[in-house]
Amino acid sequence: MDKYYKINTPAVISEPMEDDLVVINLDNGCYYCLNTTAALLWNQLEKGCSINRAARQTAQIYGNEEAMVLADCASFIERLIKEQLIRVAEGEPTINGISFNQGQDKPYQMPNFVKYSDMQEMLLLDPIHEVSEAGWPHHENK
Repeated sequence: MDKYYKINTPAVISEPMEDDLVVINLDNGCYYCLNTTAALLWNQLEKGCSINRAARQTAQIYGNEEAMVLADCASFIERLIKEQLIRVAEGEPTINGISFNQGQDKPYQMPNFVKYSDMQEMLLLDPIHEVSEAGWPHHENK
């Protein structure tokens, strides 16, 4: 049986940056830089691909053995779940016409990310909820 995953929205957002993808977890203030292969996998999951289909497509794109890519993807998925970036989806999502380029410019890399916590305090700031009873912004009467 195929497994499907969902991005933990609205707490998790992503933005492409050159060949990589930056993912931010607004709940814990950490951000992650996903390599090219991980970004491809993220986009496949985001569009509703099962892990098996995503691995199959990734293996075709890079010309790698499907079993090896599936093992790499499964390990990567476990890390994403541990970081609370994705969760198991209920049921089978609808897949809307996914198209992928054949033969990437770069060689296959094991899907991976680097986690950064250097901006946690800034990302966790929430000025809208850190207000007095007078509201925000509060203009003092002079």
